Amino acid sequence: MIRSIVVAIVACLSTLGGVYGAMSLKANAKAPTGQDDQSKLQIIKTRMVSVPLVMDGEVMGYVVTRLQFVADAELLKLSSVQPEVFVADEAFRKIYETAPNDMKSGRKQALRELAAGVAAAANKRMGRDVVKDVMIDSWSYLSKQDMMRNNGRN
Repeated sequence: MIRSIVVAIVACLSTLGGVYGAMSLKANAKAPTGQDDQSKLQIIKTRMVSVPLVMDGEVMGYVVTRLQFVADAELLKLSSVQPEVFVADEAFRKIYETAPNDMKSGRKQALRELAAGVAAAANKRMGRDVVKDVMIDSWSYLSKQDMMRNNGRN
C-alpha cells in the first residue's frame, strides 16, 4: 500500500517537472523567422469574372471564374487602391486574349501561365509587388447554348 502511494507521488512529481521544463523551453525559444513572413500575407478573393470567348467574330461561350490571391498585408495597408480590382481586370484581359487560342490548341499549361501573368501585370499596374501568387478558386465554361437555356428559364 505504501509502495503504491510512493509510486503515485513520484509519477505526479515527474509529470509536473516535465510540464514545467517544456514550458520553460518554449518560453525561452525564439520564433522561427519564416513564420513572421507568413503572418504578413493575406488571402483575398475577387468577384466572379465572366469573359466572353470570341472566335471568328462570334461568341462561342463564356468563361466564368473567381480567383484568390495572396497579398502582402503591409503593402495592402499602405495602398489606396483595392488590388482585387486590378487582379480581376487583368484576369479578364488575359482570358479574353488567350483563351480562344488555348482552346483550339488544347494547351493545358495555360492556367499556370495565366496565374503568373495576372500577378505580374497587376503588380506592374499598381507599381508595387503586392500580389504574391494567384490561385483559381472556381472555373466554369458555359457554351452559348447553355447561356440561352439559362436565360430562357429566367
